[in-house]
Amino acid sequence: MGDVTCYYLVAKNSEPHLYLKKNGAQRYIVAPRNALKRILFELFLGWYYLRKYKIEIVYSYFGYAWFPRRWPQVSGSADSNLYFPEIDFWSGYRGLSRLKKALVDRYRLFGLKRADAVVFENAALEERGRRLYGLVRTRVIKPSICCNDNRVAFKLNIPGDRRVKRGLFLCGWHLNKNIMLIPGLAAELQRQGRPVVFILTAPPDGSRLHKQFCELVREHRVEDLVFVTGPVHKDQLGSLYDQIDYVFLLSKLESFSNNIIEAWYFGKPLLVSDEPWARSICGEAAVYVDRDSAADIAGKLGALMDGPDLERLQDERGRTRLGDYPDIECRVKQELDYVGQVLKGA
Repeated sequence: MGDVTCYYLVAKNSEPHLYLKKNGAQRYIVAPRNALKRILFELFLGWYYLRKYKIEIVYSYFGYAWFPRRWPQVSGSADSNLYFPEIDFWSGYRGLSRLKKALVDRYRLFGLKRADAVVFENAALEERGRRLYGLVRTRVIKPSICCNDNRVAFKLNIPGDRRVKRGLFLCGWHLNKNIMLIPGLAAELQRQGRPVVFILTAPPDGSRLHKQFCELVREHRVEDLVFVTGPVHKDQLGSLYDQIDYVFLLSKLESFSNNIIEAWYFGKPLLVSDEPWARSICGEAAVYVDRDSAADIAGKLGALMDGPDLERLQDERGRTRLGDYPDIECRVKQELDYVGQVLKGA
């Protein structure tokens, strides 16, 4: 794109806002953090800032900004459920909560169709976007590798023999991740004589899903095999991965997940849902499982446990796949180049 001057629109007191402020940046605009207030800000004040700073094109990382149409806009899209409407993504929600999710999806889809160009994180979503919604100007730009080599200690404080293998679910209380299968999976592996300790990094917050999860743990009698540790700071991820053996990502849908990059980076076998989005991202660098079958997952995991050569092969494939992903500098260049192409054709 050549020499370019970038202005940043950031939500008040968000991490990007605090970073720019701390580092003395000048070229940024602060918008309200509340979603509705931000939309009103974009609708009624956006034009003023765009004209004031002589903005030629807008790049919104995820979602659509409500600026006048005279300014072309490139929008990132990572809402995977929009591209698989045949899947009831919000099946775990009821009543008003489900209605809110549906309204937000409609809003996102409306903005997606208005964008001048769309950036995707994987080819499966791009293909779906073109076929389902007639998107014409699209581009896949892979996420950048941003793993932290820091080893700030994270103490799992898990009792028992360390020789027992450990599986990691690095996520919160998200039903899309199929976390409620964990107790049954632990019970199935124990029944087969292959006990595995499972670690879930969701907050032990007493929420409805937390209580439901704990009840399942008790029902399956796996209190000594399933642990809810709470969230992990990014500087502690290296320490956490040092203490586990396998990474699980049993999502029905994802645009992308840092769990994938981290599993490859830290050399841990990845067991992932056998879904189109996963195969598009992982290729041969993952073990694919039926996300709804504890027996299938236990069988695939058992093959890994019995086959050190298979584990090494997965490690090699993961590191090879990792080479396909750009560093931050390269990704930013790809983004700016594409934004420049859209501007020239606008």
